[in-house]
Order: sequence, then structure tokens, then C-alpha cells
Amino acid sequence: MFKKFFCAALMAATVIFFGNAKIFAQDVPIESYSSRVRCFVMTETFINRTQYRDNRTFGVDVKFVGATVVVNNYSFRENDGLIFYSVDGGTENFVDNDEFAKRIWKFGLKYLGIDYEVRYD
Repeated sequence: MFKKFFCAALMAATVIFFGNAKIFAQDVPIESYSSRVRCFVMTETFINRTQYRDNRTFGVDVKFVGATVVVNNYSFRENDGLIFYSVDGGTENFVDNDEFAKRIWKFGLKYLGIDYEVRYD
């Protein structure tokens, strides 16, 4: 009898715990560069690789929803004040040259809590 009660309680706790875990994962809309495609940052995919204050680094998946759904991985890194990004491990580009990537960078800094100012005095 006790065994059945314990198993039922354990099963209920597991369902409640893992059911609530999905509440924290969400797709946050980011202003798109096209009126036909909606873009979302998939917050559950953030990976913060920051090790030093002046070397902020993270990766995140971005979902593009239009006629089809496409997910790309954006990787960002900062080195001596220059911010680079790549998409799906491709060629690195400067964030300052891409408004869409800049929006993702700024959102990621705030979301991960690494949006402090870095100074090079």
C-alpha cells in the first residue's frame, strides 16, 4: 500500500516539476527585417560562455517564421570592444554592420544579465 502511494506521489511531483519547467522557455519576438517573416529569440537555447568581463560571449537560436519555419544559431563574441557574430558557424561579421544582429546582441546581454558597461581606460 505504501509503495503504491509513494510511486503515485513521485509521479505527480515529476509531472508538476517538468510541466512547470516549460513555462520558463519562450520565444521572444525580435523586430524583423521583413514584413513577411516574424523572428523570435528562443530563450531556452541561450548558452552564456562569458568568462571575463571584457569578453562577453553567448549563443542563441533564432526562429524565422514565414512560409516555412527556419531556425539559425547565432553566436556572439566581444573582443577588445569589437563585437562579432556568426550564423550557424559561418563567417564572422561585425554586429555594428547589422541592425538585426545588434538587436539580438542587446537582448541577449539583458536576458543573461551581462549588460554591464565595459570600459577601456
